[in-house]
Amino acid sequence: MIFQEFTPQMLDFLAENHIRNSKSWYEEHKADCRKLAIEPFYHLTEQMAPTMLEIDPQFVVTPYKALSRVRRDNRFTKNKDLYRDHLWLTFRHPKKHLSDSLCYYFEIEQEGWGYGVGYYHIPTNIRDEFRQMILNHDIRYQQARQALAQTPAFSLYGDCYKRPPFPDAPEADQIWLNRKNIGVSAFYDDHTALFDGSFYDIMIYHLKRIAPFYYFLRTAEERVRHQ
Repeated sequence: MIFQEFTPQMLDFLAENHIRNSKSWYEEHKADCRKLAIEPFYHLTEQMAPTMLEIDPQFVVTPYKALSRVRRDNRFTKNKDLYRDHLWLTFRHPKKHLSDSLCYYFEIEQEGWGYGVGYYHIPTNIRDEFRQMILNHDIRYQQARQALAQTPAFSLYGDCYKRPPFPDAPEADQIWLNRKNIGVSAFYDDHTALFDGSFYDIMIYHLKRIAPFYYFLRTAEERVRHQ
């Protein structure tokens, strides 16, 4: 499938809107924002929805709920910029805060674009549970490792501890156990495939292939919930 709706003009608009940092300018150009940025993301959400629901029927796939806002909530941050220069989609369970949700995501930034699955900040109890699954050689962990090895577009993300919490664990498990946060991501610094629409099929293929990683972390969540 060719999804040819994202354009360089979208990035130009988001960058200018961010630099101007003006509510009045944004309101004057709100129609441009919707045409260049919001509607293409909404259409992409609709195209991705069947695949996302196949992976997890509980995902929220309503476009306006999946898409990040152009206007930032800067009430509790030092950065008081009003507008983002990038946007993203997330597919996660309902009534979950993004900060601690397990989700699939797709993002477009000024520097590139990408997709993946994981946490922004993993809750401590879930991190403890997935570590135990690793140490116990749980089948879900084995499947997640295999999926990552077979889908080289993805790499693990998350800062690592300076002092490994499980120094005696096998080396292959250390790169998982040592993470303060965890997820997998694929990122591209060339927008060509995004703008010509050829990105879509390979992205969907990758998101399906990495599903065992998602199920590994979802299993950890479910076990914590039933403890």
